[in-house]
Amino acid sequence: MKILRYFPVMLILSVVILLTPGCKKDDNTEELKADEMRLLDQYLADKNITTEPTASGLYYIVLEEGDGPQPVNKDFLEVEYLGELVDGTVFSTTSDSIAQEEEIYDEEIIYGLYRFQLGYTLPGLNEGIAMMHQGEKAMFILPSDLALGGTNVGLVKAYSTLIYTIKLVNVIHDPDEWELEILQAYLDTLRIDQVASLDSVYYIETTPGSGPLIENQDVVEVYYTGYYLDGRVFDTNVGGTVFSFSVPQPYLIEGWNEGIRKMRNGSKGSLIIPYKKGYGATGMVDRQGRTKVGPYMTIVFDLEIVDVR
Repeated sequence: MKILRYFPVMLILSVVILLTPGCKKDDNTEELKADEMRLLDQYLADKNITTEPTASGLYYIVLEEGDGPQPVNKDFLEVEYLGELVDGTVFSTTSDSIAQEEEIYDEEIIYGLYRFQLGYTLPGLNEGIAMMHQGEKAMFILPSDLALGGTNVGLVKAYSTLIYTIKLVNVIHDPDEWELEILQAYLDTLRIDQVASLDSVYYIETTPGSGPLIENQDVVEVYYTGYYLDGRVFDTNVGGTVFSFSVPQPYLIEGWNEGIRKMRNGSKGSLIIPYKKGYGATGMVDRQGRTKVGPYMTIVFDLEIVDVR
């Protein structure tokens, strides 16, 4: 249930950009690293890549120029990406169609633009993305020293070179200002005549209910669907078991405890919840490490109040 207050640890681009967990180290280091270098040299020759690596060993190849701002450490970024091994195996992607084609699709992953903070990812990606401009698309070849080293993670074996193709869609220097702008634009599309605030919860009623407003100590049964402002759904219980809870609940996000009081028995409506009333500056991942809500992200919940006791 994604309305719970999970406080995740900072992960490596949230599990190496959505890699599956399950890690293990190998002993035969020299042999594995020698094999990695052989495969990397063969890959560079096969792809006719003559770009010189940086001092750290990173290969940075611009595929499409960008003319936007460059990110700096601690900026929040939104990217599209593809992660591959030198043999062409795709281990991670933001594209649901590619994930399905490569048979790595996970219905629990939210595909599409991925938000993370620069400085908290793989060393090679921290270095490479800092050289990009917003709008740019680039390929990064990360030897294992700049990636996962001697650790096995999912489809990535120890001492594997990783190849990322990344499009830097948005550079977010000031997440508060960014969220305020997109929240105001969202309210404008709904013709809600209010000045956006990150401290407010907005309620749009679609079906009136009956009886008094929900208040403390009421037990509420509800169907819900949670989604981003761009419509991507991250959680729902529609078609499943009704969610029952007593108002208020400390394990629920503040936006729910506050917004539910705007509703009545039988009501249907939407809560627009800025990050300060939602999952905050850290966002939320599930217990398998999959990102469900990114940091500083405004979300929406469609609610149907089934019963109030």
